[in-house]
Amino acid sequence: MTVEGAFDSFVESYDNLTGKSMAFSTAMLIRDLQIPENPTVLDIGCGTGISTFELMKRTQGRGKFYGIDISQKMIDLARSKAAGLSYSNVEFIKGDAERLEFPESSFDLVLSNQVFHFILNKQKALDEIFRVLKPMGQVALLFFGESTGRELEEIGKKIRSRHTEYSWPEPQRLLSLKETQELLDRSGFKKTKIFPTQFTDYANLSGFVPFVDAPSNLWRIDLPSKIGEMVAKELREEMASTQTEKGFKMTVYIIFAYAQKT
Repeated sequence: MTVEGAFDSFVESYDNLTGKSMAFSTAMLIRDLQIPENPTVLDIGCGTGISTFELMKRTQGRGKFYGIDISQKMIDLARSKAAGLSYSNVEFIKGDAERLEFPESSFDLVLSNQVFHFILNKQKALDEIFRVLKPMGQVALLFFGESTGRELEEIGKKIRSRHTEYSWPEPQRLLSLKETQELLDRSGFKKTKIFPTQFTDYANLSGFVPFVDAPSNLWRIDLPSKIGEMVAKELREEMASTQTEKGFKMTVYIIFAYAQKT
């Protein structure tokens, strides 16, 4: 199952499962940003528009807002929500972070909340972000870093070792702070501020979506659907066998990264 297929598959339950946490993390990400009065903003991986709408609240609706997502079904729902709210200054477009279809120097701010860890070619995506930012424009990223989901990774190794008949894709490795800084430097960004926060969370298996909630892409990179279903089933079984009364214990390591195009 591809990333696009994974998010298409649970669009109807996305807001109920992630709405509150996405709104909260967006508020954290933009809390200390100095945003121009009438900004032109791009939200990469906008999903159903949760982060985009939170940012619009921050600017009292002033400005022009664009959201892109790889999932057409997410985009369709975001458009429907915007129409229901009578927003005329926001556009949602199916798009790819590695190939942004916008002219150079288009945006004052590019935002991406809980998406950057999914992007395969992160350097290319940052190069594209740098290109579409105006001089002195800002990028603000919040994503899962290095030790996130290490408990799931151990389960993933166990499942893969059980099924040597399949050719498994290599799991996508999550970034460290140093690697994040190096990527931003190579793209030409300056004035960067990068810091982590780490905590323990407990996953409720009834609401856990394996192909989306496993942040290091262990289950999702172009797996055929038959194998994907098998992996999801075995993942849930392994998680259930080790969960506590609180749920399945997971390490969460979040990186905040801010930079400017000077």
